[in-house]
Amino acid sequence: MMMCNRFSIRTRTLCSLPLLGALLLSGCKFPSPPVVSVTIKSAGGEDEGTAEVDPDDAGVSGYGTLTGRVTFDGTPPNLTPLVNQGDAGVKDSSVCSIEAVPDESLEIDPATKGIGNVVIYLAKPPKYINPDLASAETDVEPAVFDQKGCKFFPHILPVRVDLDQPLVVKSDDGIAHNTHTYPQRNSQFNQAVKANDRDGIPIKYSRAESEPLRVTCDYHSWMKAYHFPIDHPYFAITKPDGTFTIEGLPAGKHEFKVWQERGGLIDRKLEVTINPDETTTIDPAKTTYSPDKFKL
Repeated sequence: MMMCNRFSIRTRTLCSLPLLGALLLSGCKFPSPPVVSVTIKSAGGEDEGTAEVDPDDAGVSGYGTLTGRVTFDGTPPNLTPLVNQGDAGVKDSSVCSIEAVPDESLEIDPATKGIGNVVIYLAKPPKYINPDLASAETDVEPAVFDQKGCKFFPHILPVRVDLDQPLVVKSDDGIAHNTHTYPQRNSQFNQAVKANDRDGIPIKYSRAESEPLRVTCDYHSWMKAYHFPIDHPYFAITKPDGTFTIEGLPAGKHEFKVWQERGGLIDRKLEVTINPDETTTIDPAKTTYSPDKFKL
């Protein structure tokens, strides 16, 4: 007598077609995958309803937060401005030298030696992403890349390609500029930006880049910044004091990359273990970097 094979719920492996036909003729019924019913309770203990959970999705024990500080191990260098205030010799000096344009290639807080504008990120999306971070509402706030005083703002701009986040280039200067991108995986953008353009010109990034990409103005050679198209929410750009926070990380071990403008990938495998419902502060020794990392 032919016995009906039971299917594995996790793999949901199908029988071969001949066996499937034999099972149907014999009148055997296929078992339905079980559904786990979860009761959701309020803070006061009252039931708020139930939710069905697919066992295949129960592969992460929770989510946690990572905090830390990236610091410079040594005496911070004294970087001279890219354009001195009042320098009449630079192009479009009436706009470009009203104020000094600082060298932002290595920003170090003198009080803490924290390094600003360092990017910490996972190289690729993890298997499980916090549902609150995985998708967006109907409208995603555009990323805005601006310029004033012949300087780009912000210096490093992340763009979530997984959310199809729009990006617009604007200008608050009374002179023409040019925005020129140098991606590895996306199409290059090279276009003039008219004076005082507050409507903006769209740039489309469709693929994540392995690290931030350089952006320049061909009209004003000192102008440089970075865009970072990324396809998940697990990244941070350090504040001026070097601190950062990454929320909603799936529990478990992760390897982060650490990128800085002068040094490139100054750390390719920053290992961190995240515990569910906890904030993990990374050991400062792991994110303190010597001057030789930064091509001074």
